[in-house]
Amino acid sequence: MTGFEPDTELVSRLPLPSHVVVLVDDVWRRGWLIGREHEETGWTGMVQYEGDDGVERTERLPADRIALPESDRPTERAS
Repeated sequence: MTGFEPDTELVSRLPLPSHVVVLVDDVWRRGWLIGREHEETGWTGMVQYEGDDGVERTERLPADRIALPESDRPTERAS
C-alpha cells in the first residue's frame, strides 16, 4: 500500500469505529480507528491493526499517521 494522504483533521471527522490505514514501522497497515483525543499537539487516534506476527495491536498514533483507504476516499466526478 502506498500513496496514502494523511489528513490531520480526518481523525476528528470520522465516525467511530472507521476503517483506516495506519503508518507503523514505515509500512501502511489496514486497521480501525476506535477512539480519538485532541491534545495540545493536535489529534491522536486510538487504532487497532494486525502486526506482522498476526497479533492484533491497539495503540495511540498521531493523526499524520492515519489515512483513509483508497476504497473509502471521496471521488470527484467529471461534469
